[in-house]
Amino acid sequence: MATIIKQKDRKLDKVYEPPLVVGFGIDSTTVKNPGMVMGYTTGLAGGRNQRHYHIHTAAGIYVVKGRIRMFLGPDHEMKEVILEEGDFVYIPRGEIHGGPNLTDTAVVFCYPDVSSKEEAGTVYMEPPHGD
Repeated sequence: MATIIKQKDRKLDKVYEPPLVVGFGIDSTTVKNPGMVMGYTTGLAGGRNQRHYHIHTAAGIYVVKGRIRMFLGPDHEMKEVILEEGDFVYIPRGEIHGGPNLTDTAVVFCYPDVSSKEEAGTVYMEPPHGD
């Protein structure tokens, strides 16, 4: 049976990837054994998502609004790309990613094959923005 998670019922998380605000929609707290995590992240211009990777999952991202400078890969072969409204990004499991918002942003993301942010096994490579 389908499960509907209304916007007003999303759980906002300001601790997972500060200073971004993550609204988890589909995960083990809203759907029994979903096998995926899906959410909506917003951030202000100048805020950044610290570089990190996920041990147990890939990540899919869709940029709904704004521009983001994304750094992909380890330091010795880091690639810089500019993501804009309408862009999709697939990030394989274990690939380091993150970067600053060039404008106010909103993205939809998905972690396949896990049911919670804890199962994703997120490892941060740098402190949160402002630390």
